[in-house]
Amino acid sequence: MAVLKLSLFSNNLPDFFIIDHSGLADIAKIETEQDRRDATFQWTGPSLVTFGGTGMLVRAVAPPGFCLRIATFDDFRIHSKFFTGIIDPQVKAEVIEESTYIIEAAEIDPNQASFRSVKFPDRFIRHRNFELFAEPVVTIDDMQSACFRIAPPLHPEEF
Repeated sequence: MAVLKLSLFSNNLPDFFIIDHSGLADIAKIETEQDRRDATFQWTGPSLVTFGGTGMLVRAVAPPGFCLRIATFDDFRIHSKFFTGIIDPQVKAEVIEESTYIIEAAEIDPNQASFRSVKFPDRFIRHRNFELFAEPVVTIDDMQSACFRIAPPLHPEEF
């Protein structure tokens, strides 16, 4: 299977990309080469163009092994979690479960993507105050903040 590298920018704030800020996932403007690296992910699902598949958003640039996980202990904030080195199979399975999403056509713009949690099916990755959370989307503003445009990877590095 081909590696599906991408960057995701906010539909309603098009200059802001999903970025791994040292363990917390936010949306931010890309200002440095490090930002470009931190905003490049791999989708582990089968396709980015066919909605309905499941996968994880995993950091595509070194350091590898980090995924975007729903942190239930932090009000459903999205954290970047190192998962490939987890030795306990039960803990690893839990982290993977909390990091797996269904890629769907966004409610507000069906040509763009939303990421619905598999473990918490009423919650989508969305931004609030420039931070990412897994939350239900009800209002037009919620739907807008859960809509992301798939862009080519901002950083080409392979590992």
